[in-house]
Amino acid sequence: MKNKKELRLNKIPLKLFLEALADIYNRGVEYVDIIGNPGEEQDSIGLAIKKEYFSEPEEEEEKKDLSEEDLNQLI
Repeated sequence: MKNKKELRLNKIPLKLFLEALADIYNRGVEYVDIIGNPGEEQDSIGLAIKKEYFSEPEEEEEKKDLSEEDLNQLI
């Protein structure tokens, strides 16, 4: 079993995070990978979505990531 370490991200804007989750859920996503980026004043998070995470597989891309602009909006 892997050694589990806690990665704590602080001061994530909850409203924007929930809106991003609701948006991708409404697009058919059932799972996400959460990417943490520690910052000096405020941490940020990103969401990576693989093709197999969709309830109805999409043919467009193997993996979908939020754009740099989307990530900046979470700050």
